[in-house]
Amino acid sequence: MKPEGVLNLGKKMLSAKKKVFAAITTVLILYFVTSSNAAQLGHNYRARLSPMPTTPQTVSTITGGGEVQLTLIGKTLTVLGAFSGMSSAATNAHIHYGPPAQPGPVIHQLNFNENVSGEVSMTIDLSEEQISALRSNSLYIQIHSIKNPAGELRGWAFPVN
Repeated sequence: MKPEGVLNLGKKMLSAKKKVFAAITTVLILYFVTSSNAAQLGHNYRARLSPMPTTPQTVSTITGGGEVQLTLIGKTLTVLGAFSGMSSAATNAHIHYGPPAQPGPVIHQLNFNENVSGEVSMTIDLSEEQISALRSNSLYIQIHSIKNPAGELRGWAFPVN
């Protein structure tokens, strides 16, 4: 092989290595950009608020319904929703910890309207344990009322597909 041929072969191999390096770099950049954008988009959850008797005596006295949207970006949870048709004015609204159909303790207070219909909202930072509970469907929203101080509406947060 002539020296020019070796030189051309070397240039072609160097060019091929540059193309492979450029391709790998492009793939890595795309991976990190899309991962970052996905994290910024957040994880969405929804809680459908329904009458939920806390005792047999309250079965006939609870009314209403609603829906709450929850968005988790990083450790920050944004809560925004509405309720209507309750038997009496709302007195409190919370996020509780507890698996579906099991009551549990309050973990965060929510902003709410003191009326039979209104909105709930809040932006809060969650602990790792609370994020894990959200991801395992173990957080729920509960709205309390004058006639049903133990809670009138309740809905578990489930992922939105």
